[in-house]
Amino acid sequence: MSKTKEYKPREEFANAMSLSNMKVLFDYEEGKLDTIQSLLLFSELLKSGLVWQLEEHFQRTAKDLIQGGYLNFDGTPTKKCYE
Repeated sequence: MSKTKEYKPREEFANAMSLSNMKVLFDYEEGKLDTIQSLLLFSELLKSGLVWQLEEHFQRTAKDLIQGGYLNFDGTPTKKCYE
């Protein structure tokens, strides 16, 4: 009897998004998220590093949120988010 190999995704799929997370991205693109939901989305995208693998629009928005003082580069919200 042969052993089955353990499945290990290729590196580019290691941070793959689940379908539910993709729905949130589509909701964002369709303007269905409020400000808090959008900040939470970008916080998670920055924390996971996925934002840098998405379209330029997401990368620009993440950079704007960082430069605007809403999120840190690691995705953690700043005090400005709570004001």
